[in-house]
Amino acid sequence: MRLFATRKLFASTLAASVFTALTTVSVATSAATTLRFGHANNTGEIATDLFQEFADKVTQRTKGEVTIKVFPAEQLGKEGDLIQQVKSGALDISAPSMASLSSLVPGLEIASAPFLWTDWTQAEKVITGPAFQPQFDELRDKHNVLMLSKIWYWGWRNLTTSTRAVHKPEDLVGLKIRVPESPVWVEMIRAMGGAPTPIPFGEVYTALQQKTVDGQENPIPTIFSRKFYEVQAHMSMTRHMLQNNTMIINKRSFDKLSPDMQKIVLEEAAVASTKNSKLQQERETSMLESIRKSGKTAIVDQPDRAAFAEKMAPAFQKLEARWGAENLQRVKAAVAASAGKK
Repeated sequence: MRLFATRKLFASTLAASVFTALTTVSVATSAATTLRFGHANNTGEIATDLFQEFADKVTQRTKGEVTIKVFPAEQLGKEGDLIQQVKSGALDISAPSMASLSSLVPGLEIASAPFLWTDWTQAEKVITGPAFQPQFDELRDKHNVLMLSKIWYWGWRNLTTSTRAVHKPEDLVGLKIRVPESPVWVEMIRAMGGAPTPIPFGEVYTALQQKTVDGQENPIPTIFSRKFYEVQAHMSMTRHMLQNNTMIINKRSFDKLSPDMQKIVLEEAAVASTKNSKLQQERETSMLESIRKSGKTAIVDQPDRAAFAEKMAPAFQKLEARWGAENLQRVKAAVAASAGKK
């Protein structure tokens, strides 16, 4: 009897131990979270490398409790599609431009207003400050989208043309300039004297090559990586617009993380953003020199930016209703204050 009782006790203890082990594994497995991060940047771009580094760091610091699977190069859809997926929760994280986010909150497009910024330091201060917070609050409250990073430097946008160099607004008259399908670009190019021609981004190189349009405008990293300079004879350093991208996350996806995990995700996004600003600006300079040395594109280093800026009043008047007069005035006041003006 004693032997039987001993065996019975051992069997019960073993069963309990196995149950406990399986339960622990089950809890650990269920606690682990995988987030899907889709973006539009191509392989070889600084952003693509940093997004993967961000994902790896989060996995490392959370000891696998949070894993981020990255899908670059529009694998899950174009930028606008990815934004909608994050809003619905079909996708957890993405990295759109502020201009693209204006499809949800038009007031975010103000960051892309022509000739608004003096330099990147000013833009970074205002975008991360209270002037844009109402727009970010609307993004959260109406669309379930939170900001992992409000800052992701992409570059100053400049004009390229095939037919003639652009030094002043008069040089742009009669030229068809490809623009994104966004009101701010359409109104800006029209105010500058050109004929805005919306064309999807994926078709830009062919449109330039076949002379469907006379020119386009983009940041140096885009002009270089997409090789637009190969089919454009001139580039004018108008610096007419600053492109700032972001990192966003679905609110429900973020809320299901523990506070400690949320902190890690936000910290690593901030690290990636800071690193990107430094690397992208350094590479912007080196890319411009590579374009210059290619001999394929003549560069106008000092166009009359003041003359272009003076043409912008009609564009701002038409866009004010879309952006919200209160939003525009608040941002303008912050820009003026940052420049030491009253």
